[in-house]
Amino acid sequence: MRWRVCLVAFVLFAARDVAAQSPPAGRVKVATGAATIVRGGSAVAAAVGAEVFEADVLRTGPDGRLSLMLKDESRLSLGPNSELALTRFAYSPQDQQLGLGVRLASGVLSYVSGIIARLAPDTVRLQTPTSIIGVRGTHVLVRAETP
Repeated sequence: MRWRVCLVAFVLFAARDVAAQSPPAGRVKVATGAATIVRGGSAVAAAVGAEVFEADVLRTGPDGRLSLMLKDESRLSLGPNSELALTRFAYSPQDQQLGLGVRLASGVLSYVSGIIARLAPDTVRLQTPTSIIGVRGTHVLVRAETP
């Protein structure tokens, strides 16, 4: 009887956590070499088709490359030895909820703007260890080096 109560409690808590999770921000389109997604402190190998969420951290190793397509058609591509955090993703045009924030800790990032940048360019921010970039164009290439 106790194990049934524990099982029911576990299922209810798990269902609550799944329901509380935000919708995915996008998907992995290309993953080669060492490429991982860190979510909630756990790292998993990045694979084509894997969902990416706000607050995920993306990492590539010396031979890694990773490309994402976000829901608003923005494209993010990371080169080798890169680390990027998806700090903000809001894409609900009908509710006027738009925003994209990324923090590149190290490596190379290629960003091609999507619908968020067209509808609300002031809400797109690319952050590096030494600067914050407001996007006004359609394609940005950024390199961040660690000291």
